[in-house]
Amino acid sequence: MDGPVVRVAQAQTAGGPDTLTFARATRLLLDHNPQLRAARARAQADGQRAQAAALFPNPTLEGSAEHTPRPNGGADDEWFLTLTQPLNYPGEQRARRQSADAATRAAKARLQETRTALYRDLRHRYLAVVAADARRRLLRRYADAVQQAARAATVRYEEGDLSPVRRTRLQSAEATFTNDLADAEQQHRAARRELAALLRPSRTAQSEGLPYAVVDSLSFRAVAVDAQAALSVAEAQRDRLRARRARVERERRALERTRYQRYPDLSLSAGPKQLSTPGGTALGFTAGLQMELPLWDGGRTAVAAQEGRRSQAEAALDATRRAVEVDVRNALDRLRSYRDRLQDTADSPLRKTDEHLQDALFTYEQGELTLFELLDAIEAARQTKLLRVRLTAKYLRALYDLEAAMGVGPQDAPIVVEGALSPHAPDL
Repeated sequence: MDGPVVRVAQAQTAGGPDTLTFARATRLLLDHNPQLRAARARAQADGQRAQAAALFPNPTLEGSAEHTPRPNGGADDEWFLTLTQPLNYPGEQRARRQSADAATRAAKARLQETRTALYRDLRHRYLAVVAADARRRLLRRYADAVQQAARAATVRYEEGDLSPVRRTRLQSAEATFTNDLADAEQQHRAARRELAALLRPSRTAQSEGLPYAVVDSLSFRAVAVDAQAALSVAEAQRDRLRARRARVERERRALERTRYQRYPDLSLSAGPKQLSTPGGTALGFTAGLQMELPLWDGGRTAVAAQEGRRSQAEAALDATRRAVEVDVRNALDRLRSYRDRLQDTADSPLRKTDEHLQDALFTYEQGELTLFELLDAIEAARQTKLLRVRLTAKYLRALYDLEAAMGVGPQDAPIVVEGALSPHAPDL
């Protein structure tokens, strides 16, 4: 790629304090992003709630006293102190712990999935800034070219060599190019604000935009990825699938626990007892075993309900697996499409648009090229360059989407793209 979209991004590994490299942007995302903070808090809450539900039930301490007057005077006083401990069946308690562990794994996997999604969003927004900068620099170059032609046209008009109609046509083109440049400047500012919203520390007030300079440029390198290899990586690494598998495990263990509701609940109680009568005081103890009588609720309805939740979790896992496969295949399809189109434009003679443009401007100033031919040459060069920028940006987005579909997050080794703008040949 020529022009402002061919320079390889050197700022990925170097930069001053006011330069935002993608590595620095990733650190800011992990440190300051509010969605990520919320996801961490939610994962912690879900994990602790699951572990709390797996703890052994608490005992109950009960004290009571009885006072019974005697007909002939005096009274019998009796007090009890009883500790009651509900009992879980051994298999039930084990199923509770395993279900809680699976729920904790699901919470952590959901956090990782959120981190991966935010990482992809960061790549998209970082790319949007770089692409917007490339567009505005291109449009500024061609706006300058039109202004150069307008200056030459003014000379020719004053010499009587250019009609008022053609001069008006050139002024209209100059206004159009200037307006397009203004739109590109606004889009660049908006892209910087959107990137800043992901990275800004919470204690920092809302600012006008990104307080750093992004100096990266777009680059293209053809990447080929085997579909089956990508699907295998996604099956093993995608946290969305890990969360669903953990949920299935949780519901299966919960079903094991629920099946124990068909057996009566047991509680063991014991404690000291004191009896005071006019004849003296005696100490003793109480002990008992309480057993539920499952007359009205035999636990079958609870088991049936939990079987439904298990089946729901298994179906959700299957649906998620299919959705992940679609994500991978769609990203691969876009990747191949944009790669092929970029390679086609790379082999096109239109790559030498800058040389053609300079030749056209020189020829026009010499009076050997008509105004309409000049404007056609400028517009053709501009559209060719803008097409290249647009295709490269979409190609890189497809790479990001592919890695996200395979579960690549900010703390994972890259598979098909290093950082944000450097594709590399994968070993898939």
